[in-house]
Amino acid sequence: MKNDNYNNIFENMSRVVLKASEGMAKIVEEINVMASSQALRVFAEFLQNIPDDIKDTRVFRKVQELKNINLRYEDVVWLVEDFGLNYSEENWQGMLKSEQNKSDLHQYIAKTILSASMGKREKLIILLAHIEPLIYKTLEISKTKNMKLKPAVKKVSVEDNGGMSAESLGKIYVLAVTCIIYANTDAYTNEIDKRIPFRNNILHNGIVMYSDKDIDVAYELLLGLIEILITVEEQLQEQYCVDEM
Repeated sequence: MKNDNYNNIFENMSRVVLKASEGMAKIVEEINVMASSQALRVFAEFLQNIPDDIKDTRVFRKVQELKNINLRYEDVVWLVEDFGLNYSEENWQGMLKSEQNKSDLHQYIAKTILSASMGKREKLIILLAHIEPLIYKTLEISKTKNMKLKPAVKKVSVEDNGGMSAESLGKIYVLAVTCIIYANTDAYTNEIDKRIPFRNNILHNGIVMYSDKDIDVAYELLLGLIEILITVEEQLQEQYCVDEM
């Protein structure tokens, strides 16, 4: 799912990083983010005063704000826009090819997205039901009895996540996706924004009251968040392979 432009992007970013801090940790050889021009501007700003730890960055602080109650679509859409992904039907079709060695979970998600027999309402519910295992898989967390998702993600993405690398940044993006989809909407004091695929609200209260326009926006946002998880997983897997060499 990479492209030639992506490789050039990473090379330029790496040169900026190395000049910014001689003593920083080794930057990974690749970052599996097909960034848009907007993403590059955001990341360039981020690199100007690069700290030693991902948790000291503006990106991390921005993600932390996603824990606030009463999130609106405008508060969260930046995540997908900054990441710069735009999966096509060809990308999802490719995920079904056995040579790509994708998991059963990835293939099921791709089949659901490509299904011509289901509408977006049905797809939205099915995909939301599989986000939790996808997050665990992305971060290589082995789920145990009584394990809760958000504390588990926090441990990997915050408590055990340090330094400055593509790996540490990817884990922060997973934290952001988790904060959005698993927001505690029961605590919301304002009307819930139905343009956001809140798992809690949709699976607990249904989507009867969601308009077709709400469903369209929420579905597209969810696809973007799923793309982030899959892309970060690929990035982390590549880094694990490098570390084992």
